[in-house]
Amino acid sequence: MLLLSMSGCGWIGQSRVADTRSQGSVDNNIYTSPSRSFRIRIPWLTDDATLRDESPTPNTILVTIKDKLCREFVVSERPGFLGTQSLESWVDSHIIDDLKRLGLEVERKSLTTRNGTAIALRYRAPAAAPCSRTTEEDGKRVARKLDADVGWHVYHRDGVFYRLIYLIGIGPEAPSLWYVNRGPVAEVLGQFAEGFEILAIKKPQVGAKAP
Repeated sequence: MLLLSMSGCGWIGQSRVADTRSQGSVDNNIYTSPSRSFRIRIPWLTDDATLRDESPTPNTILVTIKDKLCREFVVSERPGFLGTQSLESWVDSHIIDDLKRLGLEVERKSLTTRNGTAIALRYRAPAAAPCSRTTEEDGKRVARKLDADVGWHVYHRDGVFYRLIYLIGIGPEAPSLWYVNRGPVAEVLGQFAEGFEILAIKKPQVGAKAP
């Protein structure tokens, strides 16, 4: 997922997704969901990056992009209503409270974006990175996941929740490349979000005949 800076920031040119398995379409470096309800520009990635999408439940889509820099970009879409709650209060009760029960300290702020209001979250989670490192302990090789730095953007439009998530492994063993930005997480997630667009869905007119 996404784009708009110079090469030193690692977001120009074509991404390098080596393995794509999706129900949606990828064209000119842009992924479009199967229902054409959203699209997102694919970020600058390492050579062995993967893109997957799936529908874990009806009317939902989960897109995951990973590369060898221990990075993971996620976009999810699922139906749901706010009721009488604001988006901020809904995020507090349905996401932040759960994260706090796990002992995580969560930063939150409201953003104004091209897709409307978004709630941004940021936290660090132990042993939650998308990669692991192998060490020797008592003569045995043991794989342990790195800690993760995680950022979210949560949106709601027309009865649908969208979540953009970016997480990276952190610590001295985390991999890096000079020409690809891994962080700061909020900055890279912000670049990712610039290439995210919720598309207008044309609803059938009342009384219109089906084709």
